[in-house]
Parts: sequence; C-alpha cells; structure tokens
Amino acid sequence: MKLPGLLLALALTGTAHAQATAPSATDTLLLNPRRSVDGQLIRPFSARYTMLMRQAGQEKPVGSVATSYEYLSRPGQELALKRSVISFPTGVIVDSGTVDRRTLYPQAHRSHQPNGRTLALDFAGARVTGFNQVGTQRTAVDLTTPAALFDSFSADLVVQALPLRAGQAFKFAQYVYEKGGQDWVQGRIIGARTLPSPDGRTSQPAWVVQTFGKDQSTVTYWLDASTRRLLQVEFVQAGRELIMRQAE
Repeated sequence: MKLPGLLLALALTGTAHAQATAPSATDTLLLNPRRSVDGQLIRPFSARYTMLMRQAGQEKPVGSVATSYEYLSRPGQELALKRSVISFPTGVIVDSGTVDRRTLYPQAHRSHQPNGRTLALDFAGARVTGFNQVGTQRTAVDLTTPAALFDSFSADLVVQALPLRAGQAFKFAQYVYEKGGQDWVQGRIIGARTLPSPDGRTSQPAWVVQTFGKDQSTVTYWLDASTRRLLQVEFVQAGRELIMRQAE
C-alpha cells in the first residue's frame, strides 16, 4: 500500500490504540537505506486486507487492498517487488515498487490511478527522476536530495524490517511526490501487545509500531512478531479514521 495514495483517495486516516505522542530526538535511531533496517527479515508474501472507515465507534467497509512481495531474479542484484491493488467503489489504484531486498533502498515506483494519473519514479543514489502525468499534462521529476531516501510506497516495509526493541524511537526520510520530495517520519516501537478480534472474543499476540507525520497524522502498525507480516494498520488524522485489517 502507499499511504499518500490511500489518504488522498479517501481523504481520511485511521486510529491509534496507543498514546499518539511523537518521540523526542534523544536516543532516536536514524534509519536510511544503508543501515538500521534488515530487509532480509521480510520474506515473500501475499495478503488481502479490508479497509474500514470508523465513525462514532461504527465500522463501515470502504474498499480492499491486495498486496504481494516477491523476490526478483536478476544477475548481480538482490531485488524484490512489492505490488498493491487498492480497490474502492469509484475505481482501482495499482502501485508497484522495486527495492533492494537487503536495505529496502528503492529502485523504481509506478502508480496508476482511476483519475487517469500515472506516477513513474526512478531512484539512483540521492537522485529521483521520472514524471507525474494526469491526462495529457506531464510534469517532470528531477530532484537530488541531501541523502538517499526510502520511497513512501515502502514505508510499511521499513517498519517490518525494524529491530523489535520496545521503546526504541526512530526516524527516517522518505520521498513523497505529493509533498514536494523529502518528508521526515518519526516513530516509536511500542512493544508487544495483543490484537483483539473485531468481535472482541479472541486476540492474538502482536508488536505495535507507531509513526507520526508532520501533518499530525498517526499510523499504527500491528505486526506478527514471528513472520513480520502486517496484521492491521490504522490511520488517524484530524479525528478521521481508517483501518486496514487483514482478511480471514
């Protein structure tokens, strides 16, 4: 999934179950595509999620996400491809991104949206090139950032590749076209929790990680500690809530 695409398409985000307070700079782990994450922890997978909007304590289905992650066979390279198909009643967004599967450094990102928009990005060190096209209008992208960035489409992979140390604060810079380029994200590894089922009758063990954006948004990730798979993702911004819950 790509968070900017989800948020722009639905104009809402999801809720957090832990305290939504951004960490201070003290003892914050700086993540970048050269260190501090271990992409080898993420194994190939495919998963489906239901998207739900929560209002006044009630949940309403608003779409679905089918996502996959697979290793690519290319001589001399260890790459992986992530692909997400986000379905809404009004259309479908198809996103794909290629990363170095060891460091999660991005190689390429392609996004096709129902409004006729196509975003094509290529990453080479600290340089990002490509284009954003809506209809016949194409805008070129050519930006050199202070350092190599993660791609926002891979933000969930970054979270999945973190060292699971309760209380650890972290931050990383990602490329977001909609925000003009470099965008900083802060976060904290909350620790082990139990994730209740929707009916509240059962629960399962999980690790909780939260990230905080400059726009006052909070994203809460629930991970299966043994597989690093995402069980649930929740977004909150200005009181608007979106939940992405793994389908049975």
